[in-house]
Amino acid sequence: MVEHALSCKKGGLVGQQHDDTRDEAGSLAAMALTKSRVSYKPYIFNGMGMWATVQEDGNLPASIGDESHGDVAVHGLWKKGDTCILDIYVTDTYAKTYASSSLKKVLKRAAKKKTYKYLDACLEMRRTFIPLAYSVDGMVYKEAKAFEKRVVSLLASKLRGQYSEMVGFVHARMSLAVVCSNTLLLCGARAGVALRPLLYDGAAFDALDSAMNDS
Repeated sequence: MVEHALSCKKGGLVGQQHDDTRDEAGSLAAMALTKSRVSYKPYIFNGMGMWATVQEDGNLPASIGDESHGDVAVHGLWKKGDTCILDIYVTDTYAKTYASSSLKKVLKRAAKKKTYKYLDACLEMRRTFIPLAYSVDGMVYKEAKAFEKRVVSLLASKLRGQYSEMVGFVHARMSLAVVCSNTLLLCGARAGVALRPLLYDGAAFDALDSAMNDS
């Protein structure tokens, strides 16, 4: 039952889990830089009729189509003048097909799938590409971890906070974006939505620490 709930495409809930993770990644990037540097669904192929070599299960190269896009574009993530395309992949590690594979191998396969599909085209457009592969448990693969570390570094510099504080904050936000969606997949929608705090300066972290200590 759990396996079916986490992978069933009917009703769009799996897609909503992906979108929640995408929005969280974009929100953190905007917090670390500025909102104007973050955009969603950036085109990778647009009327170019390009092909991508997707080596999956021994199949022949597969067509991506004339219009294909990533999930988030972040301008200036790694260096000035550079645009990085992020693409999210949340994989169900409970699936029977992964029973004989380790978590690391499952996440590696997910990241490779996105890399084969988009990396060459992004490099042709003078853009960098990062696949953000997460498990339904909120576990993260190395490319996504590199993205999180970069956001942590930018936030620590911008807000003049401690790096160790920002590490927990960023990783918790990304992991919870994935894991909280599991509740929706397993139980359906709940009435009412808890708003997460919007933190724009270092003082807000002190207030958040005080609130957590009081509780």
